[in-house]
Amino acid sequence: MGAERSTSRSSGGGMGPAQSMAMAGNTGLASATEKQAQTIRRTTGKSFKAIGQQIGEVGSKYRRPADVEKYAKDLRTMETGDVLGAKKFTGPDGVERVSFVGTGMKDEQGRTILSKQIPELTAQAPTLKQLGGDIARGVMGYRTIEYVNDKPTMVEKKGLVGTITDAAMSGAFFPTVQLLRSGVSFFQNRDDKKDQPVQETTETAQPSDIAENNRKVRLEKLASSLASGGGDKRPFLTLKTRGFGGTMR
Repeated sequence: MGAERSTSRSSGGGMGPAQSMAMAGNTGLASATEKQAQTIRRTTGKSFKAIGQQIGEVGSKYRRPADVEKYAKDLRTMETGDVLGAKKFTGPDGVERVSFVGTGMKDEQGRTILSKQIPELTAQAPTLKQLGGDIARGVMGYRTIEYVNDKPTMVEKKGLVGTITDAAMSGAFFPTVQLLRSGVSFFQNRDDKKDQPVQETTETAQPSDIAENNRKVRLEKLASSLASGGGDKRPFLTLKTRGFGGTMR
């Protein structure tokens, strides 16, 4: 019976090399095939151990498996583009991309690839319920496992509320756009954005900037008016109070 059971298991394909590494202690690679694991190692230069830890961290952070298949596929595209002469560049938004212009590369639908962001390992697409959990943790904070000195360690991560609270305590009562982005980055996956040609953006003046500029102009005009006036003019900010007997200067 034991021999038959063993034979039955092996007839189904057995355990792949990546799964074997997982059984040896690298549990992060349990969801990866041997080809995917080799692709990630070859293109990123990371060891199997580091790859497994990264997969585990993503799974812990998002409470669902990492999308290893998509990550490996995107890395293979980058690898092919590199052979064909694709070039890396950083767009005006500060995001690093790869330009495929002139390489002739096309996607699965036959469309020409112009540029793609540098792949990042992200979680699998969430269900509606999981998306709600992502947003809640991004706002309130969460606990997740990270590898510190190769040891899995539970760490606290602040959400948007904690980020704003810290900013208020430090004197920054009005959080900047960068501050808000850092608080909600938990549920924003860069790989979710469509790969498109980089568009030039123009910054527009904010209402607060316009009001501040108008205030400075008024002060300058007032200072100029006072400087050109005679000595018999009433001084600016003269203290004037009215008492029981009349006016006191």
